Amino acid sequence: MHNERYEELLALHALGALGGVEPELEQHLEEGCEICEKLLGELRQSAALLAFSVPALRPRPELRAQVLAALGPARIDAPATEAQLLPRRTRWWLAAAAAAVLLFIADHTRLTVQRDRLQGELAGTRSRLVVAEGEAARRAQTSAGAADLAARLRSAEADLARRDLRVRVLESDDIRMLFLGGQDPQPGARAKVFWSETAKRGIVVAANLQPLPADRQYQLWVFDQGKPVDAGVFDVDTAGRALVESRDLAGITAAQNFAVTVEPRGGMPQPTGPIVLVGTPAA
Repeated sequence: MHNERYEELLALHALGALGGVEPELEQHLEEGCEICEKLLGELRQSAALLAFSVPALRPRPELRAQVLAALGPARIDAPATEAQLLPRRTRWWLAAAAAAVLLFIADHTRLTVQRDRLQGELAGTRSRLVVAEGEAARRAQTSAGAADLAARLRSAEADLARRDLRVRVLESDDIRMLFLGGQDPQPGARAKVFWSETAKRGIVVAANLQPLPADRQYQLWVFDQGKPVDAGVFDVDTAGRALVESRDLAGITAAQNFAVTVEPRGGMPQPTGPIVLVGTPAA
């Protein structure tokens, strides 16, 4: 398992300051830690570059004599390397300092690579987001256009059906017209009924009706043999007007009179609310 302590040992190892790989680190490397292997390669490369990045300095001539004198007469004639001229504590301090530099260089390199990768991923994400937003806008516009077109088509179909019904009813040879007068609580309401006994259908044009709450509707009734028959429900516009097409009433014998009541939305089998319009067919 990777441990940050290995990174410090690898820095010293890359500088050759360990005097051989520690058993624990050697075993860790043999286990094939990809992180440590990659870091060791980066540290060795940085160590090689570090040697060329520092200008060479020649020590003062009197320094060598002072160091040899400090070693004593037994070592005065022995050849000494520059590493031997330095005390052990100094060598370790220099190795630690170099290792710290290498770790800083490696961390900086690694962070730079991660930053560049994250910036690339962020740019890609932003690009995909712009494309997705554009696609969503196009879909919303297409959906809104399709919904508007469907609504206009339904409205045109309903208008065509009403026109066809009016033509069939109004062109009937037995068409009759009657007036419906307003009743309390809407005495100012009025309507005309165009009724075809042959078609058993009628058209009601109403005006001055009061708009109702959302849970109420006007209901048209046709009286056959003294009994009210449901002829359909309707709403009025904000001006109180309505064009009502009755249901197919082929099952009735004859329309004796008409009435409009206020009922719960959807209508009732029999009248339960107040009568607002009533009339009698004229011959």
